[in-house]
Order: sequence, then structure tokens, then C-alpha cells
Amino acid sequence: MKKLAIISEYNPFHNGHNYIQKKSREITNADIVIAIMSGDFVQRGEISLIDKYKRANSAMLSADLVIEMPSFISLQAANLFARKNIEILNKLEVDYLAFGIENISEKNFLNTCEKIFENENRINIDTKNFLDEGMSFAKASYLASIKYIENKEFFSANNILALEYLRAIKKLKANIEIVPIKRKNSMNKDVELRKDSFSSSSSIRNNIENIKIKDYLPSLSYNYIKKFKNEYNIFPQNDLLYEIFRYKILIEERNMDDILCYEDGMDNYLKKIAKDEIFYKDFIKNSTSQRFTKSRIKRLMINYLLENNTYLNEVDINFIKVLAFNENATKLFKECKLNVIMQKKDIDKLNKENKIIFDQMIKASNLYSMVIGRQFDSDYREKISIKKSSY
Repeated sequence: MKKLAIISEYNPFHNGHNYIQKKSREITNADIVIAIMSGDFVQRGEISLIDKYKRANSAMLSADLVIEMPSFISLQAANLFARKNIEILNKLEVDYLAFGIENISEKNFLNTCEKIFENENRINIDTKNFLDEGMSFAKASYLASIKYIENKEFFSANNILALEYLRAIKKLKANIEIVPIKRKNSMNKDVELRKDSFSSSSSIRNNIENIKIKDYLPSLSYNYIKKFKNEYNIFPQNDLLYEIFRYKILIEERNMDDILCYEDGMDNYLKKIAKDEIFYKDFIKNSTSQRFTKSRIKRLMINYLLENNTYLNEVDINFIKVLAFNENATKLFKECKLNVIMQKKDIDKLNKENKIIFDQMIKASNLYSMVIGRQFDSDYREKISIKKSSY
């Protein structure tokens, strides 16, 4: 069985995502398409537009299996986000990894990655020097790498993630073939809808109340967005999360030392700003600096609420949590070396360390429930039934 994987967020699942899933299946002739997808919180440190089950069911339009990315992985910088996801996919023995790239052809993308890897030692030294000058890791890495890159447009969020996937595959010596696919027209940073049928997730979220978004989404995905809005009457915002954060950092004064994305001094720095700023947007704006990017502050805030600590990165993950699947995926379950979690009773298969990872995923789901007004422990009530293949 040839397995193709896609590391995803699908926030929400749009025409571009559907194109990449279909195109990569066509290129590889894979027997099964697996999406490992962020749960209720995504890599830029934000709450997802709709819940993970509706996003997963939307992706089943062209996938066979959607599994939930452990919440602590989805709330990390690109290098760790990539490494931990590749570790899981390597254990699933996937044959291919497909991903979208932008601004650059597939061939030029691969050539640029090779140049960066060839000069990695020098780049690492220069990156450290820039960090010592007080720059963020993203800015330091960019300045250290730019001299080796002909096409300066290589540096985009999607391309950086793709670069980190390649780096992780090399370091793990994983037998995974990469399948870069150039995005159709839209760019990840777009905030306005385009004139064709492809627009970025950011632009769709930015125009979520606009009826025109249906042109950029498969009808299945659009219907799940409408269903979510009808159920909860809102699309989740980060304001409530910020109120909880302020309480914990200012009143409880809970320690931040071992929390993911933290570095020395960030707690006192953020305390000062949280004291003055009542609103989430103002807090993010005023805490973002040359040293600390907006995404890092957002990720740290949610990791702090969930108590995602650095120890989690050391756990050897030996399970997958299924969000949606079809009959094709049942073949994989039979040969899978990882524990497959679909029902509450399946949790008993997990060892102590993996139970901690799973509990953190439930905690993230419950935090999401607080924001949208949903009952706690919804994961235990969600009925995951086998779906028919849509292709």
C-alpha cells in the first residue's frame, strides 16, 4: 500500500487544499491519502475557525484518513512543528509527503533547499550572531540564509515550513519522497479574496461573513462552516483566551519557565504589557517586537493556558487519533504499528507518557469548548463512523 501524507491545518478546507490532495494522489498514484491536521489551535497561535471534526470531514472530499496532530506540536515554531510531524509520519511508514509551495517553481524550490543545506554550518553560525543582536529567530534565520538564495521570494511562510519538512526528513533519514506542488494563484499571506476560484485560508477567514466565500470552498466545506455558525452562533475569537491568560499571569502568577516557546525574561515582559492592555489585539500589537514575533507571542499564550511544557517534545509518540476515515483507511489500521484511537476505550492502549499527550489534546479541545459554548469532553461523544470514498 503506497501512502501519501499531507501536513495540514485546513482552516478552513478550501479549493486549493482540495487541488493539492487530488493532484498529489494523481502524481504519486498513492493508494491512500492521509492528512495529519492541527486540532482546535493552529500553528500561527490562533483558535481554529470551526471545530476539528467539521474541518476533517470537509477534507474527506479527497482524503482517506484525517488524524489529529497533537496539540503541543501545532503550537510550535516551524522547525519543531515539522520535526514532530515527520516523526509521526515516519512511524506510519508513509511513502510520500506532499505540500504546497509559492512564488517559485518546484525545481527552483528544491535547488534552493539544497543550497541552504550545503551552507547550513555557516548559516547556523550567522543565525546565532544575529540572535545575539536581539533579533527574532525568523529574522535571524532569514538574514543568515538570504546570501545563498537567488530568488528572494523563496521566503514565505509556506516555503519555510516546506524547507523544514525536508530538513526533518534528512535528519531522521526517513524514507519519504517529497512532492512539492505549486499553489494555484493565491498566496498564504493574502487577506482579500481573489477573482478566480482559489483564495488563501487567511483571505477566507478575513471575509468569513461574505457570501462570496462559497466560490472558494468545496460545497461540503462551505456547508460545514454554515453548520458550525448555526450551532454556536459565533466564529471563535481569541478575546476570552486573553482574559484567562491575564488572570493566570497577573493573579495566579503561574510559572512560565518550562512552557513551549518561552525564553528567559518573557514572563516579566508580558506581565507588564498585560497589566496595561485590556484587549487581546492591543496586547499582541504591543508585545510584538524585533525579538518576539506576533506568532510566537500567540503560541506562547496558548501553550501557557494549556500548560504545554518542553518535556512533551521528548515523548516517543506511539498513537494516532482518528478524526475521519473511509473504508480505504481500514486497510491501514490493520497493518499500523501505532495505536489507533477512535473511541474512549482505545485510550487504555496508551502508556503513561502517551496518555499525557492525549490528555493535553483533550485539554485543548475543552479550552476550545469554553470559547464556543460547547460541553466539555466532546471528543468522547463524537461518533466517528466510516465514510464512503468521494473519488
